[in-house]
Amino acid sequence: MVVYLAKYGEQSDLLKQALGLEWSPVAVSFSDKPDERGEARRIRVCEAFNVVRRENVVLNFSKENCVCPGGRHFSGLELLPLDAAAGVWTKVHRAYESMEVALASVRKQPQPSKRGNYLILSPLEKVNADPDMVLLFANAEQSDRILGLVSFKGAEPFTYYPVSNACSVITNTLAKGRPEISFLAGHSRQASKWSPNELIIGLPFSDFEATVKNIPNSGFGTAPTAPLPKLS
Repeated sequence: MVVYLAKYGEQSDLLKQALGLEWSPVAVSFSDKPDERGEARRIRVCEAFNVVRRENVVLNFSKENCVCPGGRHFSGLELLPLDAAAGVWTKVHRAYESMEVALASVRKQPQPSKRGNYLILSPLEKVNADPDMVLLFANAEQSDRILGLVSFKGAEPFTYYPVSNACSVITNTLAKGRPEISFLAGHSRQASKWSPNELIIGLPFSDFEATVKNIPNSGFGTAPTAPLPKLS
């Protein structure tokens, strides 16, 4: 019998209602075994984000059914040599002027690591244990509020890595142990038909729980704020 824990559904509902989010959060978990409820579709990771939120399904990814080398790399399922990753950015996406520039840039970014044989993507409401991290799909205004809620008990400078795949939100969030924002690379938007107004926010699960907990107390949530002073 499959058991869902009510707290995850409650957390999802609270955040969606407070911020007006259209989509439920997507839980990201790593395991050495597939989720018994999950499907194993042969698609890209960036497509899978969209499938999970729209179809309300659980997806199991291994290096066998993840069809994108970048997705296998940034999820840690099958790591690429740095020169191969740089080659994709240079020769396929034309993001850098040369391999030398690409390698220098890639070396400065967080590097993925193997965390399990399976990457499991699930609607948050369907998990039965704390995931490793959570993905939130938001517009610019909602993204600002999410990061404001995370920072209620203290803010720190935010590091952003340009020229990033949608799937690199997984690596960057977990490697930093900090929130990450993905502007969704153009090729990812085109492949998965994302709205031009959407961003992805990646949160370690502890930060996600803090975000939800801070909703009633923060002005970025539902706490009343003082009116702005009138201009003379």
